[in-house]
Amino acid sequence: MEENKRVYPRGQLSGKWLNYLLLFLSAVLLLSGFFWRGTGEDVQLSLVDTPTPIPLDAAFDETIESREITLPGEIWYALQLGAFDKEELAVKLAQSYQTRGAAGYVWQDTRFRALAALYPSKDEVQSVRTQLSTKHYIETYAYEIRLPPLKLRIRGMRGQLDIMEAGFLHGGDLVDQLQEVSVLMDRQELGVAEAMEKLKNIRSQMDIVSQRLSERFSPPRHQAVQGLLDCFAGYRAFCEELGEEINSVLLATQVKFQAIAALDALRKIYDGLASS
Repeated sequence: MEENKRVYPRGQLSGKWLNYLLLFLSAVLLLSGFFWRGTGEDVQLSLVDTPTPIPLDAAFDETIESREITLPGEIWYALQLGAFDKEELAVKLAQSYQTRGAAGYVWQDTRFRALAALYPSKDEVQSVRTQLSTKHYIETYAYEIRLPPLKLRIRGMRGQLDIMEAGFLHGGDLVDQLQEVSVLMDRQELGVAEAMEKLKNIRSQMDIVSQRLSERFSPPRHQAVQGLLDCFAGYRAFCEELGEEINSVLLATQVKFQAIAALDALRKIYDGLASS
């Protein structure tokens, strides 16, 4: 196979977009919280405020209320290049395909899986598998990644609940947007300059949410809050490391990688909540 050649085409664009929740009131109030497990798929959360001075120009709704937030179930399909019991074998295979346009992300669950790309439907990943098999003689596997729906019952300050809900929505939307950008680049419908602008805009959104989460939850934070912060920090680091002279194939490859990394971060948050 030729070097630097895309071998992961994309079919129809996904229509899944989460609605934004943009209620961002500037605040410096530091809060801490703790979770406990409910029944079934319910998780309860109580937020305990830690009083600190609030600047006059940082209005913050301190009304105590209870709220129920449902984290929707997510199903994605990854193009799997191989699965191994040893991590080094998965890493070796993943890296060998990165020069060909694959994400080369190593996903760990029951095994170490070398993943090439992420798709929102089984039909799309099957279409890509067929093309790879018939045109490039590359055998792959459609690996299903499922995040179960979870119901959070939260009690705390309204401003705290707002940004908590926004954080979850934007975490899911980060995966959606990165996956869409990688698709447009693979189809050569988006150039490097346009892609970089989109990535910059995505970062602006995530930075706002991350800042508010940091302001309203003080360390030590629960793993769900810290997980969201880590997810957004990972994307911020990705953007900062992008070079000015990056070519389209390499950028698309890195965006694919980051999309799977963001989904992996969400997966760990879901797993942590489900087991708490």
